Amino acid sequence: MQDVDSGQPLLEVLDSSYGSFDVEAAAAASVDVRVRDARDARAESDEQANITPADGVLVQYADITAEVMDANPTWKVIGRYGVGVDTIDLAAASARGIAVVNVPDYCEEEVATHAAALMLDANRRITAADALVRRGEWADWAQLRPIAPLSAATLSLIGVGRIGREVIRLMRPFVGRIIAHDPYAGAIEGVELVDLGTALAEGDVVSLHLPLTAETHHLIGADAIARMKPTATLVNVSRGGLVDGAALAAALHDGRLAFAALDVLETEPPAADDPLLAAPNTIITNHLAWYSEASEQRLRSRLAERCAAVLRGRDIPSLVNRQQLADAAGAPFETTTPDALEHA
Repeated sequence: MQDVDSGQPLLEVLDSSYGSFDVEAAAAASVDVRVRDARDARAESDEQANITPADGVLVQYADITAEVMDANPTWKVIGRYGVGVDTIDLAAASARGIAVVNVPDYCEEEVATHAAALMLDANRRITAADALVRRGEWADWAQLRPIAPLSAATLSLIGVGRIGREVIRLMRPFVGRIIAHDPYAGAIEGVELVDLGTALAEGDVVSLHLPLTAETHHLIGADAIARMKPTATLVNVSRGGLVDGAALAAALHDGRLAFAALDVLETEPPAADDPLLAAPNTIITNHLAWYSEASEQRLRSRLAERCAAVLRGRDIPSLVNRQQLADAAGAPFETTTPDALEHA
């Protein structure tokens, strides 16, 4: 595959699960940037010398390390499909003047709805009841005890950004009280902001809505679980690494925690011997919370358009390492056109 240099900036789709890159190409074309599928380029290894180096990359799963960046010195922007950027070495990107872009505003409704669905399923034991029926145990509903009324429950959120606030809106009619821990949050009507210890200790449902960082890795481990009610449910639709899976599985087996409802795991897909797969009172979905037909389109188009805008010197609303780039440069990070994208 020979790639003729047209003079336009060029983005590559390094890896993704979306098949074609038509959506990305159309979005980038709106600011006169080309998109190429790097998977096709790699397949034509005998013609690598004829392939124009890309100015930026769109990535879903791959780890982008300092070594990867050094092997691609033409990169000016790295865009990650999704919200989390823990697969990208931000310090290395900033030191090399590479902008890192994510899309934090594409699936608030979907993730919040999924979290609420997990909470309702866990409380009413929907999945467990379905399993009883399919095993021919229709009359054995007492196996599902105890089921407490949600109206008497305290919902505790750890992290109240876009998605956490949408969860609050959805769950407010169901629960008796809502508390939250987030050191960066301002006042939220009808929500009591508390410290982490209180959020863990008083929640009947504890729901995680925060990024995975060095500070939040295994935030929910053995010590945190020991502070929770043994009757509590843990919900995680954020990042698997927030939870020590082995500690959670042990607590569920021992009855030190009542229930876990998870859309994310530390290793995805999980190994056959992942202890959470054999843990009782557990619902696990396959990192599906982000998805709807509409959210996929938003994610792909916004990421491509924003990365293309960076290559054209324009400001965007989701430049993850803006401050780090400024610090590395010793001056404010500036762009030629400070207008944010219309759909941000």
